[in-house]
Amino acid sequence: MADNETGAGANGKARHDYRVIPALLVVAVGLIFLCGNLGVRIPFFDWANWWAWFILLGAAWPLSEAWARYRAVGKLDGTVAQPLLGALAVAIVAMIFILGLSWATWWPLFVIYGGLCMLVHGQQHRRRDRMR
Repeated sequence: MADNETGAGANGKARHDYRVIPALLVVAVGLIFLCGNLGVRIPFFDWANWWAWFILLGAAWPLSEAWARYRAVGKLDGTVAQPLLGALAVAIVAMIFILGLSWATWWPLFVIYGGLCMLVHGQQHRRRDRMR
């Protein structure tokens, strides 16, 4: 990965400053568990599905990758949208479990997701063909 994709700027800032997103997500999950241990009721948190929060943490890496690519490119394009869509898929699965939603109701989200992935993938191929 090039330096400009990892968050390093022309002024020599830290190369991995984009890792703040996964770190903040881990802190948030820890705070939610701490609140539960202290008896603070969090409306959207169900202790029966506590493990699903760890699935949500799986969205941190592609989200930080999307952020790094956005900083390198400066706009939302296919190279940014691809890891963003990956984070979205993981987040959808986690939220279905966290909120106790029915897979029978929400499965069409993955059909929509597939269409969005096809659009992003097609956009990248068209751009690559124009550059040749």
